[in-house]
Amino acid sequence: MAHILVYAQRTPQGIHPASAAALCLARDIGSERGATVSAVCPGDAGRADQFVIGAVSRFGADGLTFLGPAGLRPLQERLHPLLVFVPHTDEGLAAAEMLGGAEALWLQEPEVEWERLAAITAIVAGTLPWYELPAVIDAEYDNEASLVDLPEWVARLEQHSGRGPLRYFAREDLDQAARGALTSIGAKPVGPEYLDQHTAGTLLWLGGADQPVPEVLASRGPGARVILFPGEGAEIDTTWTRADWVLPGAWPEAVKQLHSELWKPVIV
Repeated sequence: MAHILVYAQRTPQGIHPASAAALCLARDIGSERGATVSAVCPGDAGRADQFVIGAVSRFGADGLTFLGPAGLRPLQERLHPLLVFVPHTDEGLAAAEMLGGAEALWLQEPEVEWERLAAITAIVAGTLPWYELPAVIDAEYDNEASLVDLPEWVARLEQHSGRGPLRYFAREDLDQAARGALTSIGAKPVGPEYLDQHTAGTLLWLGGADQPVPEVLASRGPGARVILFPGEGAEIDTTWTRADWVLPGAWPEAVKQLHSELWKPVIV
């Protein structure tokens, strides 16, 4: 039996958007290829693990293993997976580094020529997950899972519930069409002074290639999310690890996507 491993990075909302999209892609490939989709995540058998179990179940995992300090390597050596997916985040790339590194893929829609994927791929979330399955799977635990150090916010998960306000940061020469699209979804403008105060809600970043997501946002609170709009013709950048989603296309059209009923529960 072939296997696909997907690193499910935990967040207060369940798992990281790139992990969710990766699971959906893995589910499609697994169904076509006859492969098992195995989600993996550091865990200590605490109450917060239930949020991860529920999320990976919805997005198509066949199984879930909570990892110990050794990370992905023991499972890779035991299963010899067909593919390994990690989120294009600092945590995901660190997990992939233990296996030799990952090649980035900006996943903008479900259709992907998966035969051309790298063996270890870091997913940039350019789309919402497209599966919402009702089953709940049973998780397994690595023998040393209780030894992992989980983020400190896990013990205070209740403090990070809800979505919070919607704000945007944009360059001064942003065109009126884009500003109108932002206003129409209820986003409020903020300036540079706000960035180190982004602790809750969603920030839309429209800076362009010369204003990438700044380092200060990499250390934002766990309840705060960032959606990056890099504009037309953008290519994957190392600073994209600081965003939860990276949505393609011209700014007015890209922002208008957030009017969708599918996006509303995510950002408000």
